[in-house]
Amino acid sequence: MIAVLEELKALGVEVIPFGDALVIRPASKVPSELKERLRAQKADVLAALAQPRCEHCGGKAECDCPACTLRRTSNAVPCLMCRPKQRQLWLAATRPGGCWHCAGSGKCGCIACDRSGVCKNCGGNGKAV
Repeated sequence: MIAVLEELKALGVEVIPFGDALVIRPASKVPSELKERLRAQKADVLAALAQPRCEHCGGKAECDCPACTLRRTSNAVPCLMCRPKQRQLWLAATRPGGCWHCAGSGKCGCIACDRSGVCKNCGGNGKAV
């Protein structure tokens, strides 16, 4: 995101696009130097605000939450909410070689497998289904 928008957000200032103008509330919180930088970057700020912002990843297009990473990595991956095509490519590229449920071990103790120790998804053989 544009640095001037981050600074305004940190001050508790809302920036609202209004046609080809910007409205800042409350304007009294914004130092004159920051207002000048906002004016100088107005076109970039308007463009940034015109883009839809994903609430799941905060507009970063990448996320490191368990729903996005499927606990395959601790790194950020394409967000499942706003980058579904890129995430599908990531999923295909990182698909485990064995069963997705037991990670190829054939053993599982989850509630779905009745805590029997045998993965019901792969029948205990650990192979991809």
